[in-house]
Amino acid sequence: MSEPTGATTEPRTDGQGCPLLSSASIAATFLAHGSPQLYPVLKGMRDSAPVFFSEDLGLWIVTRYADVSTALKDARRFPASTRSVIMASYPPDVRDVLRRTATFTAANMGFDGPPDHDRLRRPVAQYFSVRGAQRLEPRIRRTVRRGVAGLPDRPPTDLARDFARPVAEHVVAELAGLPAEDHDLVVRHHRAVDAFFFGRPPAELQLSYAHDVLEWEEYLAGIVARRRARPRDDLISLLTRKTAEGHARYSDPELISLLSFDVVTAGFRPTGFALVALLHALLAEPGRWDGLRQDFASFDAVFHEILRHSGPALGVFRTTAEDTELGGVRLPAGASLWLMTASANRDERRFAEPDVHDPGRAHLTSSLHFSQGLHRCLGANLARTVAREALAALLRHRPGLRLVPGQRWEYEPSINVVAPTRLLATW
Repeated sequence: MSEPTGATTEPRTDGQGCPLLSSASIAATFLAHGSPQLYPVLKGMRDSAPVFFSEDLGLWIVTRYADVSTALKDARRFPASTRSVIMASYPPDVRDVLRRTATFTAANMGFDGPPDHDRLRRPVAQYFSVRGAQRLEPRIRRTVRRGVAGLPDRPPTDLARDFARPVAEHVVAELAGLPAEDHDLVVRHHRAVDAFFFGRPPAELQLSYAHDVLEWEEYLAGIVARRRARPRDDLISLLTRKTAEGHARYSDPELISLLSFDVVTAGFRPTGFALVALLHALLAEPGRWDGLRQDFASFDAVFHEILRHSGPALGVFRTTAEDTELGGVRLPAGASLWLMTASANRDERRFAEPDVHDPGRAHLTSSLHFSQGLHRCLGANLARTVAREALAALLRHRPGLRLVPGQRWEYEPSINVVAPTRLLATW
């Protein structure tokens, strides 16, 4: 790909000839999961190359708050329609299978703009609103209590494996309407969808993963039919009822796509990752854990500040619908953008002393960890409620939690996620 007008691809130096920013070094940092150079590199990009084309990644990387916010708010110029880009990166036989799936082809609020986006999102929004999350609190609390009861009686425990991930999975599955007895099946199939969207399945597994997506959708179609015949208090029943009453318009493929991606894939891991990030940040500094225990009314501010400072998601992906400009750089139509919300959240131009943990800081609610604009995370209220209930339960039942010292940190193998795969704690 030739370098478009205004691109920044040349290495930057520290004034003494030491290369700091180049396409290769930036790609290496992002591909080294949990790299300690991540935030220094992002700061360097904000200062000297805020809209940067990485030839190694094939992406424009956008790092300043103002530019990231502008793109997120402008879904016409910077749409979220990235499924075709993802499919194009796989061999023809894999693409042929994915084209038969609703997950990759049906209208979907996570990837499409108006009018489909509005039609598909409106019936779901009430379920995940602030009031909706409050109504769901008792069910979330019961799931969290089961999670705490499942922790080992004696230390240590892996809070990621034994608590955060299973709590997130069980909450999302139950509220969606997926039977608890199908948990292992749901997790197995979710793995395939997640790998296509947030990672890359190994070459030898790509075709079988694509068939797993088809099998997953057959399972979801059966659940939808059962809930349609015998409704319960869950999201699937709500949407099938609204559709039957004419208060919503979903085709079956659209409903399956919503459940497959927007609910399960965008609910399971991100909710678990957020909880792991909170626990990691709180336990890494014992004063934070004790402070929250003494003043749990500060939870909301602590929640948003930790996700601003060290949330698990690096950013979101967008494309350009036309030749356009962002941050003074000309971008061609069809370009792929990586809007680095993690960098924007540490932009000194927006947040004073951004590397400092300060729940009382100004502009905290303008943090971009749940994105912004048309595609702002629908599950933000749910994630906050799950985290609040989970931390409240742990503070009651394991008030002396602390990290096991000297543990080796390993991170999720995803270019867009910085989350420990395990979090060993004792008490």
